[in-house]
Order: sequence, then C-alpha cells, then structure tokens
Amino acid sequence: MTSQRNIFAFLSILLFVALLFVIHSHSKCEKSATTLRNSSSSSSCEITFSEYKGHQYYNKESGSVGTPKCLVESKWMKLSQHSVKFPGSKTVFDDWLWIDYHDRINVLVEDQRVPGEERKFLVFEQSKYALEGRQSLAIIGGVIEPGEEAENAARREVAEEMNGLQCGKFHFLGRYRTDVNRGMGWVNSFLATNCSRDQKAKSFGIDEKDEVGAPDTERQDLTSITLSRLKEASRNGEFLEVQWTATVALALMHPEVIEAAQ
Repeated sequence: MTSQRNIFAFLSILLFVALLFVIHSHSKCEKSATTLRNSSSSSSCEITFSEYKGHQYYNKESGSVGTPKCLVESKWMKLSQHSVKFPGSKTVFDDWLWIDYHDRINVLVEDQRVPGEERKFLVFEQSKYALEGRQSLAIIGGVIEPGEEAENAARREVAEEMNGLQCGKFHFLGRYRTDVNRGMGWVNSFLATNCSRDQKAKSFGIDEKDEVGAPDTERQDLTSITLSRLKEASRNGEFLEVQWTATVALALMHPEVIEAAQ
C-alpha cells in the first residue's frame, strides 16, 4: 500500500508539473500571437511574419466582390479570405481561400554545344520538401523579384545557378496560372539556348540578401543529359513537379528543338 501511495503521489506531482508547463506554453503562444497581430496592423492582416510585396489578385470580371480579408502573410505569400460571386450566379461564396504568391520563372537550359555531338541540356537531380523524400529531375526555377521583368529573372537565375553560364537566346514558352481556383501566382516558362561559359557575366543589380527567392537549401546536383535522355525522362515522369514537367514538354515542342533534332 505504501508503495502504491508513493507512486500515486509521484504521478500527481508529475501531472501538476505538466499542467504548469502547458499553462506557461499557452501564455507564450498568446504573447507571440498578439505580437504577430500587432505587427500586422499596417497591412490589416491577422498574422504577419514579414511583409508580402508581390502581386495581389482581385478581378471583378472573374467574380471578386467586397474586400479580401488577409489572414496570414510572409515575404513569400499571402493567404486571404475572398468573397466570390460568379457571373450569372446569385450565390456569394464568403469562405473562398486565396493564396497570392510571387510570379515565377522556369527555364530549361541548353548546355554549351559541342560540334558533332547530340545536343545536351542541364538539369538538376534533387529532392524537395513536398516530394515525399523522392528524388526528381528538375530545371531552373525562381521568384520574379518585385519590379523585375520575367526574362530578366530567367537570365539572372541561369547566371546564378549554372556556374556563370550565359545564354544568347531566351525563348518565351508562355505564362500559366499555377492553380486556377486558389491562385499561387503565375509561372513564366523559358527555353534558353546558344549558351556558353566564355561570355562576360552580367550584373543584375539585385543584392542576394534582398532576394525573396533565397538560394535552395536542399542539395542539388547539376548534370548534363542528351536530348534523347531528356525526352525519355519527360515521358517517364521523372520531373515530379508539374511546372517542371510542363516547361520541359513545351520546350521539346519548340521549333528550336524540333528542327535541330531532325
């Protein structure tokens, strides 16, 4: 019995300590949330980690009504609650969650040509947080910084990620919405050709510490693959992100690639 009482007393003390810890943690969270709400007063956002400076969508022709309510924002994105009334409908959806995200570029880059050899293209072998631990082939992707043109962003990203490679031509493949119901910005796809490493590197006037699109923290291995291997990888679904897949497929259908392969 004494042993049982001692165990009961010990468990009671342990429960009391745990309760104090929960109360203390809750108090810290309340203070943190209050700080976030107060810091967002200038942007009228419920929670602000940092200021979002990208494009914010509102289109009456598509059904936007009223004023969107900002819920969470950071330098990367803004989550808002929109009210939407589709043309011809009497129903207003007041709980339409919308994500504003910086527009981006994707670039398939041709490697420097070697006379007499099959054309090659530069891709990464890497993983990403959302890929469930799987390895994927990837192409260059990056954020279009505020005030930056899409092609300039593409040229800057190529210079940054391809070890100083400079490309003479950037073929625009189109601008595409990432998610037609929830936003997530637009992707501008490019094919870069006539590339070499003996051209003088161009300065783009953007300080890396000010870039929204910070360098990847995941490991990525750059590799050069032939046009035949690129086609095979595209058919086999080895580019696991849909933006990479779409840009590669569009590039493979571009006359610059088709005519050279014939």
